[in-house]
Parts: sequence; structure tokens; C-alpha cells
Amino acid sequence: MRRILIYIFAISLSFNFLTCSDHYEEATSKHVYGEDENPYLRVDQEATITTNIEFAVERLEPYVVSLDDHNELFQEKMGMTVEQVISGLNNGSVVFYNINTTRNHWNKSGKTKGNTGWYYNTAGGVTTESDNAKTASLDIDTNNKTLIVTPIENVAVGTSVAFNVGFAVNGDDYDDYVRFSFQVSYTDPTIVMLNITIPAGDYASYGIDLNNYAETIALCMEMTVEEFLANMDTNGGKIRMYAVNPQSGEWDETSSYTANAPGYWMNNSGAVCNWGDTGFTVFAELNTDDQLLYIGRAPELTAGNKYAISIGYRNMESVNYFFRFIIGVTLA
Repeated sequence: MRRILIYIFAISLSFNFLTCSDHYEEATSKHVYGEDENPYLRVDQEATITTNIEFAVERLEPYVVSLDDHNELFQEKMGMTVEQVISGLNNGSVVFYNINTTRNHWNKSGKTKGNTGWYYNTAGGVTTESDNAKTASLDIDTNNKTLIVTPIENVAVGTSVAFNVGFAVNGDDYDDYVRFSFQVSYTDPTIVMLNITIPAGDYASYGIDLNNYAETIALCMEMTVEEFLANMDTNGGKIRMYAVNPQSGEWDETSSYTANAPGYWMNNSGAVCNWGDTGFTVFAELNTDDQLLYIGRAPELTAGNKYAISIGYRNMESVNYFFRFIIGVTLA
């Protein structure tokens, strides 16, 4: 009886070895993905192009990526030139899809922005034009060989979204690829916020050095500080200085200069007034020679008083070029 049990155990053991061997062979063979499956993403950091985009909410313009700029990477990772990749999209030898970074696989969902791209929600997921949570969109322009990331109107400042797309050689897997990773955020570089203290004394002033905001002027006006000052309307240029409501952000486009031009007297609400008017409090005057915006005080004001004013600059012909200061004023 004991011999029989040992014999049965030996047969069972050999059968298990055969079974394990079969399973091992299946486990080590590469999976072939079906038409409806999303292939696994083989991680290759060197195949990834990362782009950070900051959209200024007051001047929304599409961001364009030229594929030709990455021609060498396409040749290295996919064995194709950009021209061949574009041709491959037409003949099916190349695919262009989203990439789900959470699950680490390709997302073969169809396009939701016509036949050229997708909309993305705040989580970076593919969505549709009707979705109120849509945050950005991406299109491919095969004629110009570009990717175009387009901002969405009325997205709140501070909103950000990340999404990834990729080109891959079409086959049993998508292991030969080039990936574009986008980090998109919405900012408002047109607003400079600062706090100042005006020294004691009637008509004393504090000078704001515009050279400290050269980057803002370059970004918002596409000018150097010197070019900006030379183009003020008082110098015969197209840039005008405005008072702006510090609470609502509404620009006063009707008031004439009431202080040394370009400049204004303002009341304790930050609205334009004349010297001597009831409530006249501070003045804002731009001195183009000194390159300083002077904020000064009316006479006989109490130390410790605080006010808020906003001064803006805008190109009168190209109104999309502007910026403004929001200034918290304390009297010493």
C-alpha cells in the first residue's frame, strides 16, 4: 500500500512540473494586443519631450510645437523622419494617441475635437467640447507638422492640467515611440501686486522702479523698459496710462490726466479726481526720464491711513498688450 501511494505521488509531481512548465512558457511570451485593447506603455524617459505652458488669461493665444524641431529624436526612437511619421499616419504604419499616465498605457479613444485632436478636463482626461470642465485642447496639423495646444476661455487663474500624447510605430505593441508631455497652467502676468509706504510729509512720494518689472513689460508689452517709456502717449506714442478700479478691475477709459501727465489724482476709493476735490488722497505720476512711477500723498493726511489704487498701461492700437499695478498704499 505504501509503494502504491509513493508511486501515485511521483506521477502527480511529474504532472505538476509539466503544468508549471506550460504556464511559464505562456507567462514569458509577449502579449499581442487586440484591436480594442490599450497597449502597455514601455517607459522610456529619453523618448519624452516635456513642455510647460503658461497661458496668460488676459491674452490667450495657442501654443505651437514644431515636430521638425524633434526630428533627431523621431529618427532615434522610431527610425523615421518627421516627414515619414506624418506619411505613416496617413497609411496606418504610425499611430497617434493619448497616453494614460495613471495606468501607464496608451489610450486609443477616438478624437473629440473634430478629426484633429482632443479636449481635456481638469484631471487631464479626454473630454468633449460640451464639458464645462474642459481646460485645454490639442490638435495635430499634419500639413504644417505641428501640435497646437489651445487654451479655453474663462478658465480660472491657477488652474492647471497635465496630459500626454505620443506617436508610435504601429504593430503588436507601441514600444517604439516619441511622447509629448504637456503641463498647462493659467496665470495672470498682467497684474503686478505690491505694497508701498509713502514717507511722511505733504506731497511726499514713493518711486516704483519700472526696471524691477522689466520681465512683465517684456511679456505683456513685448518691449524693453526704454521702448515702453518712449512709446507713452505723452511722448507721441500709443501707450496710455489708466486708472483702474482696484476692486472690479474696470479700466477708466474716459478720464483725462489730472496730475502731471501721464498721471492722476485719486480719491480714497482709487477713482480719478482733481486736486482739491473732496476726498483727494494720492497721486500717481510716471516720470519717463527717471523710469519711476511716483505714488504721492495729498497734504494733511493722517499717518497710518491705508488705500488701494490700481494703475494700468495699455497700447491704444493693440489693446491685447497691457498690464497693471495693484498697489496697497500706507502713509508713514
